[in-house]
Amino acid sequence: MLLFVLGLLSIDIAIAYILGAIVDPSLRPFKKSNKIPSETKKEISDKKQETIPEDKSEPLITNGSKEGDLKEKSLCPHCGKSLDEHKIIKLDDFFGKGKEKLHDKDWDWENFESTKDFPISNKLLDWVIGQNKAMEECYLCLDEWTHKLKWLKEKKWWKFWEKPESVKPSAKDQLPAGPYLLLLGDAGTGKSLLGKALAEKLSDLYKKHDIDTFDVLCWENRVIPSEPLITIKPAGEGRKSIIEQKQKSERGSKIKGKLINTLCGFLMVTGLGALALGFYSIYDFMTRYNTSFINAFAGSLPAFIAGGSLLLGGFFIWWITRLGSNLGGSSQGIGGASSSHAPKILIDNTAKNAPFVDATGHRSSQLFGDIAWDPYQTGGLGTPEHQRVSAGDVHRALMGILYIDEIKNLDGGEAVTLLTVLEDGQLPITMRSKWNEGGTAAMAVSTQPVPCMAFFVGAGNFDSIPHIHPALMDRIVGYGKVVRMNNDMPDTVENRRKYIQFIAQETTRFHMPPFNREAAIELIDEARRRSGKAKALTTKFRPLIAIIKTAATLALNEGKDLVESKHVKEAIEEHCKTIQAQLLEHYIIEQNKYRDIHPDSPPKTGQIYGLYVMEEENSGDMVGGVSAIKASMIKKQKKQEGYLDVTGIAKGVNATWVTDSVEKIRHVIIQKFDIDPAQDYFTHIDFSQEFGVDGPSAGITMTLALCSILMGKKLRQDTAVTGEINIGVNGKILVTPVGGIYYKIKAAEKWGFKRVIVPIKNFEHNVVPSDYKIEVIGCETLDDYLREMLVK
Repeated sequence: MLLFVLGLLSIDIAIAYILGAIVDPSLRPFKKSNKIPSETKKEISDKKQETIPEDKSEPLITNGSKEGDLKEKSLCPHCGKSLDEHKIIKLDDFFGKGKEKLHDKDWDWENFESTKDFPISNKLLDWVIGQNKAMEECYLCLDEWTHKLKWLKEKKWWKFWEKPESVKPSAKDQLPAGPYLLLLGDAGTGKSLLGKALAEKLSDLYKKHDIDTFDVLCWENRVIPSEPLITIKPAGEGRKSIIEQKQKSERGSKIKGKLINTLCGFLMVTGLGALALGFYSIYDFMTRYNTSFINAFAGSLPAFIAGGSLLLGGFFIWWITRLGSNLGGSSQGIGGASSSHAPKILIDNTAKNAPFVDATGHRSSQLFGDIAWDPYQTGGLGTPEHQRVSAGDVHRALMGILYIDEIKNLDGGEAVTLLTVLEDGQLPITMRSKWNEGGTAAMAVSTQPVPCMAFFVGAGNFDSIPHIHPALMDRIVGYGKVVRMNNDMPDTVENRRKYIQFIAQETTRFHMPPFNREAAIELIDEARRRSGKAKALTTKFRPLIAIIKTAATLALNEGKDLVESKHVKEAIEEHCKTIQAQLLEHYIIEQNKYRDIHPDSPPKTGQIYGLYVMEEENSGDMVGGVSAIKASMIKKQKKQEGYLDVTGIAKGVNATWVTDSVEKIRHVIIQKFDIDPAQDYFTHIDFSQEFGVDGPSAGITMTLALCSILMGKKLRQDTAVTGEINIGVNGKILVTPVGGIYYKIKAAEKWGFKRVIVPIKNFEHNVVPSDYKIEVIGCETLDDYLREMLVK
């Protein structure tokens, strides 16, 4: 009897243990957490692929389950605590503890309620966020540039340009090349801001090391007028030289003017005297000889002719000097240039700051200078050649920053000329218009070499690399640095604080209301989502500026003094989508009207829902979607030939991924079941209502559909999946990461799915459970996917 009781007791204990194993979450594939328990990982790796147990337990999510039940079991990847505590953690610990000294002001990170009164630096370099590596390279280039200028100062390089008549030196002997900087990165990562900040930093370095900037003057060449002369003066001295030369010119002009006025006056007075003598002669003839008026006028006609000629001649000379003659010294030449023999100031650095010249989009004339055309070319009416010279961007950036974004848009001739500028540090100014072929001698003007030593900063997107002129790229690499701009930065307390700085900067710059703490956290969460990683923040700040401004405007419309989280959410979801994203969403919405997708349907054999993304080629915007995949396998007869057909996918030259996926699926089925779906069965996989599907994400969906048929088990319809299938090695068939995870999960959420299964690597690096209202499950192998998808 005792043995019978002990036997029953042991059976009860065994049953309890088995039931405990079934319901114990630690024995299942990991759900909604970014860490896999080591015991589970070992258990999964030790299991053979052929041993797929029947799932006798109830589904993890039933129709009556609530979202709160799921979130209670979820952990936050930022802090490792449950989502119930997440809100408290965000408010208290999201920005860390304690106070920090910021620009002579204490800021309490733990207790601040809004970005109001956040201390903002007035230095542009402090505004650059998330580009530490780029900043390090920039500082190295600035140090090299400063050492170069200090060396040139010791050599007194400017002495060769002190006098107009002096012979200018060979460029390569006096002006060594470099350094240069090429910033490559996506739009909105702060390339232009970094360029402006470098110019500001240069001004401070110049003051620290007593380095001077210069003005550039263009002088008349009296020997060869078509070759104007060039001099440079310390900054601010150029205007003084112009004033002195103009005063000299004006003194000479005044003397000439006085002589001309005296001559005009003499001629006009003499003419009036002659006319008076003529009238007196008429009177004298009529009274003395008692003759008629006509006879008297005829006798006095010589006096009238002489007087009229003198009077008209004096008036004509006066009129000519006022309208066009250089003798008067006050008329304007072509393009408003003074018709003066005084020098013309080409570059004015009176402010004595390092200039920043943004030459983005400028063409040859603007970049390298040009000669204005003069319609009055001869006869003393034309504008002097040196007055028609205009400096280009490369000259105006002397001793400063020359910034060119979208550098790939330079044509071949412009790139070669820029190469010359970078190599020589000087460039004559000549006619550069594309329409100057067959021009006149008035266009054949070329100055002496004009100094154009500048710290060149080029910028472009990554697609610029193959389009940059090879010789230009060679000079940049040889004499400078090529720097990759970061698209994201780690999601750390320090960088979240940087985002508070960014929000405060933009709200102040656009005179918008500040953000409260919750609104700032909401924007930072959006920055994390846009990075595409679970533990990173995007550094593409320009799109976020639109969100900040829109959210602030929504707050103002409601009469709020602070921007709240609801305003940020509305701005993100309703108002700040790119046109590419809007077009993609519209396409998906219209397409979804006709899709046969039913997440609430009962389990089915051979049918599964897969996730995909559509990406706009130029902007990179993504929108997720759901596709139904249906499979059929019919056993062939002995003499028949089997096949594996997949419809709805891209084929031929357009198939870049999916064709490989089909081949891998075939091999995986052979590995797992010792069955060739292409020879032993008539196998058909259909991407229902799709055309031209491509990408690796379809691999796991097709594999699961075939496994469902071969194992005679149904697939859950409330769960959508994504992942790239791989052939088995060492007993494991891995499912590897795919792109667009956030958008795929959101698409499943909108359709009403209760669960999404993603590759474990995506789960660890791209998924934050608090972003979604549905359960997200991370699986590593095909067996893991099967455990979650198959039901009895």
